[in-house]
Amino acid sequence: MGRDKLWLPLAGRITLAHTIDAFQASPLIDTIVLVTSAERLDDARALCQQEQWHKVSAVVVGGSRRQDSVCIGLDTLAPETSWVMIHDGARPFVTPAIIEAGLQTAQQHLAAVAAVPVKDTIKQVQDGVIHATLDRSQLWAIQTPQVFSFPLIHEAHHSPIAQTDVTDDATLVELLGHHVAVFPGSYTNIKITTQEDLIFAEALLQGHNL
Repeated sequence: MGRDKLWLPLAGRITLAHTIDAFQASPLIDTIVLVTSAERLDDARALCQQEQWHKVSAVVVGGSRRQDSVCIGLDTLAPETSWVMIHDGARPFVTPAIIEAGLQTAQQHLAAVAAVPVKDTIKQVQDGVIHATLDRSQLWAIQTPQVFSFPLIHEAHHSPIAQTDVTDDATLVELLGHHVAVFPGSYTNIKITTQEDLIFAEALLQGHNL
């Protein structure tokens, strides 16, 4: 579905609008920085103006890698920022409870990520052959938001380890040698990546409106 999955219609609005609504409505969030592609910069700014999201302080163009985009977003924030919540725009079902749990856990541990226990059996496969069955009781599926002390995540993104390609911000913090705690996400806090995800998301929203 590509990067434009954020702009796909979802229950009468676009996916990105549902996501930003959640943070705009949260009393725990003071400032929102929206990082977008160069192709969507004008669209994103127009959307923010149309929706009158007063918490959106900046709309900026991201980098070539996900972590580069996050770094640009961090550099846009005021240096005196205390806490940062990094969230994927393609997860429109983040809830007030998830946001609150994330901030509370980060305040205790300086770094925390939303996660849910894995329900399926996970096997390690090489060349089409099973090499190991992993202990499901120790496996969690990581989501966003990921919440950090601003100085900690800023250091992680500006340190030499940031040259390493990673799939989430928690990995950079782990590579710094810092522990990252988990807090309860939700099995409905899905990331819309495929057409099937979009169908499921529509069903979720219809269920909420019943």
